Order: sequence, then C-alpha cells, then structure tokens
Amino acid sequence: MKSFAGKMVYITGGSSGIGLEMGKLFSAGGADVLLLARNLDKLQEAARAVENSRLSPGQKISTLSADVADHVDVDRKMTAALERHGAPDILVNSAGINKYADHFENITHAMFDEVIKTNLYGTRNMISALLADMKPRKGHIVILSSAAGLFGMFGYTSYGTSKAALLGFADSLRYELRPLGMKLTVVCPPEVDTPMNLDEARTLPAEGRAMKNLAGIMSPEYAAAAIVKAVAKGQYLCIPGPLTRFLYLMHRLSNGRLTRATSDATVWLARRKIGRTRS
Repeated sequence: MKSFAGKMVYITGGSSGIGLEMGKLFSAGGADVLLLARNLDKLQEAARAVENSRLSPGQKISTLSADVADHVDVDRKMTAALERHGAPDILVNSAGINKYADHFENITHAMFDEVIKTNLYGTRNMISALLADMKPRKGHIVILSSAAGLFGMFGYTSYGTSKAALLGFADSLRYELRPLGMKLTVVCPPEVDTPMNLDEARTLPAEGRAMKNLAGIMSPEYAAAAIVKAVAKGQYLCIPGPLTRFLYLMHRLSNGRLTRATSDATVWLARRKIGRTRS
C-alpha cells in the first residue's frame, strides 16, 4: 500500500460501509482521519475501529457530526474542522442514501428531493466548503457515484438520477481541478453489502432486484481497497470489480443497446415470475 503518512483525510459517510473501510485503510497507511456522519454514536464506534488500524499511535482519528445535505450546517462545521484539523489532502465524499427504491409513481417530491439533497448536493456542499483550502495542498477529491450512474435501473429513478448527476458534476469539475494540480477520482461500484441495502430492500421492486443481481454484490472491504488503490495511482474513473467493468465495456461498445436488451429481458423474466407467483 502507498504511504499516506502526514496526510489529512476527511471522509463523509464515515460511520459505516465503504466510508468506514476506507477510513481503516487510510489509517493503516499512516494518515490522520476525520470521519463525518450524522449519527454521533455510530461515529464514535467507527473511530475506535479506525484507531485499531493505525500505523502509529501518533495518528489522529477524529469524528464530526454533520448533515451534508444542509449547506449551512456544512459551511459552519467545515470552518470549525479547518481550524482544528487543517485542510484535507484527501476529501472522500461517501455519504449517500437509497431509502426510496421503488416505482416512480410511488416516489413523492419530498422523497426525490431528500435523495438528491443528500447524494448530489451533499457532495457539492462539502467540496464547496473545502476547495479553497485544498488548493494550496493540491488536494485529491473522491466522489462516490455508482454503477447505477452508468446504467439505468428499474426502481432507481431517484437514486440513479443522483448518481448519474454526480458523474456529470465530476467530469466538469475535473477540468477545473487539473490546471490547479489537483486530482479527482469518481467511483462507480456495483451493489455493495452495506447497511443502505436494508433501507432499499423494503421497497425495491422484484424487477430491480433481478437487474441488480446481474452485477453481483461486493464487500465494502473490496470496494474500499479498490478506491484507495485508485487514489494512490491518481486514477480518474474507478469501477471496482471485473464483472462491473465488463458490463460497462459492453455498454459502451454497443452504445447501450446490449445493456438495455439484457435488462429488458431480465425485467420481463422477473415480471413473468411475479405473475406465476400471484396466480
């Protein structure tokens, strides 16, 4: 692993899942780590796990409760964080929700708005609050998108929209950061075994579940290791997992036709199975 000794890493969504596992890896690489999330109890538990991964006892592992969807809260909390911890060398935007995986007709304006504010605006808010202080350090920004941002998904009109928007945001931001000597890594993993899956499982349609099964499920440890490796190499687009990379290649080469045909067939089979079950 590349050494991150002397680096300051901020991680949103750092209390669980990919964010927590990345915290452990950066800590194992010698970095100081600031974990951010809304739930302070979970943050403190996560901090203990990250501390246990430290390369040396002198590394600082800290926590900060913040709601990335609230730009006023973010601006206030990041001002305090900069004074206490200094500017991040690496900013990982891992916070995200998928509470409303359902048919579009069941998703209200408030539901859609909540997902967009957390997943898209949350990333925007953090970068906006920290970019000026990261410039002198030539910092590295990491944005967690999703394979759902690369391909459409049944039942993902809110989540998929937020993740596809992050790809457009990242692609544009990259051009602004490059002349400053700053790096950006955007990540598109398939389904990852995180607590967020429990939220979506309550409403995810069977057709959506069948489509997600095409790319399989990945452990947060595997995803985090792939992301940290991409950061160390200065890689822009990171798609963890050979199967997801293969599906994306087929999607690009066929101009989406192969992906849509496969997904349409998967949806048809899932709906046929639902019909047999109901009858």
